[in-house]
Amino acid sequence: MFSISTMVQQDNFLTYIKNSKYAYYYPLFVFMLETALRVGEVCGLTWDDVDLEHGFVNITHQLQYNNVGKDACQYQILTPKSKSGVRNVPLSNAARDALMEQMKNQIEMDKKTEIEIDGYKDFVFSNRQNKPFITQTIGRILNRIVDDYNSDIKKFGGTIEPLPHIHPHLLRHTSCSRMAEAGVDPRTLQDIMGHASMKMTMELYNHVTNERLTNEIQKLNNRRIS
Repeated sequence: MFSISTMVQQDNFLTYIKNSKYAYYYPLFVFMLETALRVGEVCGLTWDDVDLEHGFVNITHQLQYNNVGKDACQYQILTPKSKSGVRNVPLSNAARDALMEQMKNQIEMDKKTEIEIDGYKDFVFSNRQNKPFITQTIGRILNRIVDDYNSDIKKFGGTIEPLPHIHPHLLRHTSCSRMAEAGVDPRTLQDIMGHASMKMTMELYNHVTNERLTNEIQKLNNRRIS
């Protein structure tokens, strides 16, 4: 599965989160689906990286949780793999709203992160223990959401399409797909995604283009049948 296949399915996914016990994570997943950031970049984002006035986030690092010994792990701040990974990513209205909601939630629920990692602090997205999210945790949360979502639609019946397996990187691909579907050109997509090579961007872009062509032909077939 390359991405969440349709906008309807994506909207169903987010609506379910917003109106369920997983509502705490709603701003996080809206932000990921709107910005196409790597999950480590999202985890490492601090409020100092956010410019709401001008509508962008400044990406200079990512946060990982890595093994440092046989039985030990620790947070680590890593620099991007290439120069193109350092970039300003524009915020859509939905991404900006998600950040505003996250800021409000941190204040109201006293969820501001107090931990400092390699000189970075005041992380935007924190777990219920006031610590920055890590990739593994976000993956487990997504697994639980998808399992509960699919269980609920099966229980209540109807024609709603079940969700595929969703992992953090799939949200990045989905975001890229939505941008391509909206007509964002490949060069701009490369800048937003932080790809070192246009080849990487074109592989994603061509997949979306081919999928769009297939869907349009199917619409033509459906009209002929009716």
